[in-house]
Amino acid sequence: MVSPGAPTLAHLPERGERAEAALRHLGYRVSFSKHAFGMADDGLTSGSPEERAGDLRDAFADPGVDALLISDSGIGSQELLPLLDSEVPTAVRKPLIGFCDTLYLHHYLALVHGVGSYYGSSLIVHLGDVPGPFPETAGYLRRALAAEGPLECRPVGRRARPLATWHDPAIEAAPRDRDYPGGWTWVREGSAEGPFYGGEIRSLPSVVDEFGLDYDGAVLFWDLDWDTGGDPPIGDMLTRLHSVTDLNRLAGMVVAANPYMDPEDWADLVGTVLARVLPGASYPVLVNADLSHAAPSWTVPFGEQVTLDPAAGLVFPRSGVR
Repeated sequence: MVSPGAPTLAHLPERGERAEAALRHLGYRVSFSKHAFGMADDGLTSGSPEERAGDLRDAFADPGVDALLISDSGIGSQELLPLLDSEVPTAVRKPLIGFCDTLYLHHYLALVHGVGSYYGSSLIVHLGDVPGPFPETAGYLRRALAAEGPLECRPVGRRARPLATWHDPAIEAAPRDRDYPGGWTWVREGSAEGPFYGGEIRSLPSVVDEFGLDYDGAVLFWDLDWDTGGDPPIGDMLTRLHSVTDLNRLAGMVVAANPYMDPEDWADLVGTVLARVLPGASYPVLVNADLSHAAPSWTVPFGEQVTLDPAAGLVFPRSGVR
């Protein structure tokens, strides 16, 4: 367990203990980096940039560690990039599992080192629920890490909404109701194939600038952390992203579910915005995917080839796992 961003383990050790128990129940051995439970002087991250980057370097270099799972995201991953050892990830090639703000680290591993990682799971957010993680969340994490044969992603069924707060024990420690409709919606049907890149949409323009990249030929996924509420200004967000990389040149697009809107209403909104921002785009667009902040959530390979198809769904062949 590493904490490259928020100091959530320091704030919610009981939730961390539940999540650790869930991982052990799944058959994993669990250890924690030196600053996993730490907190920086400003209270925003688990330690200084040097401390957090050092934890990542040590975990990559440790022969007893097979994979790195983040405790939580929040902020802080981008400032670690210049502090990471440029040789270790390439040499050891072990996966990092994270989501949201760690998209900087996922892009770094894929683009700088050609090393695959996994997007969509964290210790606190995804594995610390009561009485345990949603079965689909645990199942997709296990299947992703096993890397045995194709990984097929299908709708998980009914979903749970985000917690109103992490810091009220009566709320945080109560089971979450799966009272939000599941399923996915095709805004534009069709088949696509390409590397799977993306992340939290408000950070993607910064990622493009950081790495000087484009997403030409990629299947781009995006989601939100939902602190904007259920009706976020996605038109502004997509316009900003399109201003730094041509979204007309994608192979396809996958959009995570919005837990505050009816799935069909969310798909209609996404479709309307895409028609306005990208009137010339014709690639397939899938909305209401079970990605990242969704509950339950898939864990998916980042930067690997994916096939997007109305009949088969989202399929990672896994033939070239790095």
